[in-house]
Amino acid sequence: MFFLKRDKKIRVFISIRPEQIGGGSNTFAYNLAAWINSHNKYKVVKNILRADKAIIISHVADLVSLRKAKGKGCFIVHRVDEFFEKNVFNYRKKKHSKIIEINKLADVTVYQSDFVYRSVKPHLSCPHYKVIINGADNNLFKPAGESGDYIGHVSWSPNQRKRFDLLYELIAEYPHEKFLLIGNHNKTEYDFLSFPNVKQVGPVNREDLVKHFHMMKMLYLPSENDPCPNTAVEAVLSGVPVCYNEDGGTREIVRDCGLPLNKVDDLLHDLALYRRRCFDRQDLHFDQVALKYMSLV
Repeated sequence: MFFLKRDKKIRVFISIRPEQIGGGSNTFAYNLAAWINSHNKYKVVKNILRADKAIIISHVADLVSLRKAKGKGCFIVHRVDEFFEKNVFNYRKKKHSKIIEINKLADVTVYQSDFVYRSVKPHLSCPHYKVIINGADNNLFKPAGESGDYIGHVSWSPNQRKRFDLLYELIAEYPHEKFLLIGNHNKTEYDFLSFPNVKQVGPVNREDLVKHFHMMKMLYLPSENDPCPNTAVEAVLSGVPVCYNEDGGTREIVRDCGLPLNKVDDLLHDLALYRRRCFDRQDLHFDQVALKYMSLV
C-alpha cells in the first residue's frame, strides 16, 4: 500500500515579534504572522535556523544567526522601510550601518515605496529587488456605513518628523472643525488639549483603531519623509480620505484617495468623492501583499 506524502510546510521566520499595539514594522509583522497562520501551506518559526524563508525587517537581525541560516539554504528577504538622509548620528547612523550589513546577505530586497528605493538603493549591495507597498487587514479595516465628522490624526511616535507643528497650526486655524488624535500626542511638546475642539486618545490596539477611523471624515497626515505609513493604508481601507505630506512615500499609497497638505480645503469640500474612491482599493488588501512576499524566489 502506498501513501501520498503530505506537502512540507514552508517555514517562515519574521525578525520582529508582533505586538498588539504599535505601528510601522510591528504592524507588518503582526499582519504577516496572522496571514501565515491562516494558510496551511506556511508556518511561522521562531528560530531562523529552522526557516526556509526569512523576512528580515530593516535592521532587526542577528548577523551571526543570519549567516548560519543562509549557509543552510534559507532564502533571505530584506524588507527596508527606512530612508537614508545625510548627516545622521548616533542611533540612526548605527541603524543604517546595520541595514547595509544585513543587505549583503539578502537574496532579494523589498523596498516599501519608490521613495525608499530612490533613497536607499544606492547604499545597498543586493542586486535583486521589488517595491511592495504595505497593506492592511481588509477584514478589519473597512468603511463604515457613513462618514465620521472628525479630522483625525494617528501617530505612535512623537518624532519631530511627524510634524506635530503642522497639526497644531491646522487645529488653531480651523476652530470650527473637530479633531480626533490617536496615539502618543501627550509625549510631544504641544498642548493639544488646550484647544476646545480636540479629543485626544492614547494608544489603542489594532481592533479598536478601526472604530476611531470610523469617527473620522478625513485623516491629516503631515509626516515628512515617511517611507510607507500603515496609518495611510488603514485609513483608506476604512473609507477615510487622506491629506498627506508630498515629501515621502505616502502619496504612493493614497493616490487619488486624498490630496496634499496645501489642498486641505479642496479635500474638505469634496470628501464624499474621495471617500468613494477609497472603496475600490483592493491593492491595499494584506492578502495580496503577503502573496507577493511569499512568491519571492
